[in-house]
Amino acid sequence: MIEIDGAEIVSWVLRATDDELSLLVNSEYSDADDIWIIRSAKKSGLGIVKDGQTQLLLRPYGFFRLGTFFLDDDVGIQVKQKIDDSLPLSEKRVVNAKMFLATHGFLISEFSGDSFVLMLADAIMQFENNKKIPDGNTWEEIHEQLTNSKTSIKKFGVKFVSDWVLHSEAINDGLIDVYKRVLLATLYRHSGQLEKALEASDIVDLPRERLNGGKTNISVLCTTRGATMMDIAENQPARRDELLQSARRSLNKANAMSVDDSTEIMEAYKRLKYLEGRG
Repeated sequence: MIEIDGAEIVSWVLRATDDELSLLVNSEYSDADDIWIIRSAKKSGLGIVKDGQTQLLLRPYGFFRLGTFFLDDDVGIQVKQKIDDSLPLSEKRVVNAKMFLATHGFLISEFSGDSFVLMLADAIMQFENNKKIPDGNTWEEIHEQLTNSKTSIKKFGVKFVSDWVLHSEAINDGLIDVYKRVLLATLYRHSGQLEKALEASDIVDLPRERLNGGKTNISVLCTTRGATMMDIAENQPARRDELLQSARRSLNKANAMSVDDSTEIMEAYKRLKYLEGRG
């Protein structure tokens, strides 16, 4: 049995011929409430019968946007191929990118825009095929999008960011890429992998000659590290005092490295003072 999203079918029927539409006959459609059997397919809509009943109803294609079509394997493969063949090149690129990301564990429904889907898929492919790491504006955009994405995307995205960071450092004779570790530590933290966030940020205490990154990058990473320590302190009372002391040292270093008055650092200090006051 082949499943096809209703929205995909609704988009395709606008480009389908009458013969192609006939492939939908005898398939099933399911929404949140009912199961329907498709009895006829025309440009105007689908003739459907509710499972277990006999009354034929004609519904416009918009009715089927939110559910799922279920087709026999042979027919479903044909319909999927026809949908793909009918897509404009730009849409094919998006579909292929989504399929690629799905095979790498991402939940496609969690993405908010096609442009990021294309960029992330291309970045992962470039690394897999050519060991090319996203950089410049591409890295900044990926950083922005991943940081503000849903937790599921962060969890899968951080695996690839980790590979990029490790490769970046390997090809630079072990010089630590502080700039890219900011994203790595942030994603670990916001996907609930707090110990890994500490591991990713523990390089801030290395000698400066080992670090590839300016004061601003180090300051941001120290802030993230301090915030992570506070997260753990709230969940592990036995380590609370030790972690809060370490968090203060990390924020002090962040403040010393900051080139201007950072709102993020000030907010982190406020949180630290509150946690310290709770005893």
